[in-house]
Amino acid sequence: MFIVAWNQDLSVGIDHLDNHHRRLIDLLNQLGAAVSAGNPRDVTGMVLGELIRYVYYHFGEEERMMEAAGYDDLAAHRQSHRIMAEHVRALEVTYDRDPSAVVAAELHAFLSDWLIHHIRSEDARYAPCLCQKTNAP
Repeated sequence: MFIVAWNQDLSVGIDHLDNHHRRLIDLLNQLGAAVSAGNPRDVTGMVLGELIRYVYYHFGEEERMMEAAGYDDLAAHRQSHRIMAEHVRALEVTYDRDPSAVVAAELHAFLSDWLIHHIRSEDARYAPCLCQKTNAP
């Protein structure tokens, strides 16, 4: 199981949001470590619960900042967030019904791929707008 390492390639240049992304990566790495140790079931439930709470919090904060900055592509970004949040919530419901129905290694791979892609492509597009607004005099 691979561990996602934070690096400058994942930075959007806004400390507040970078810290959020670090927290999400930390949750993924907790899941990855549990899978590697052969004990993912309890950690999967914990990570899913924490992830769903933190995803909603982070997406809300990020969207408020984009709205305040007048980011032109907010609607599309918000839709991407909504799709991901609904997917993670559905995984949590599935896990709550039958923990064996959610394969922790597959969950880790899916979430890692999505998060890295989302930060590097979609979040990177808002960075110039938000950095300009947050660093303006």
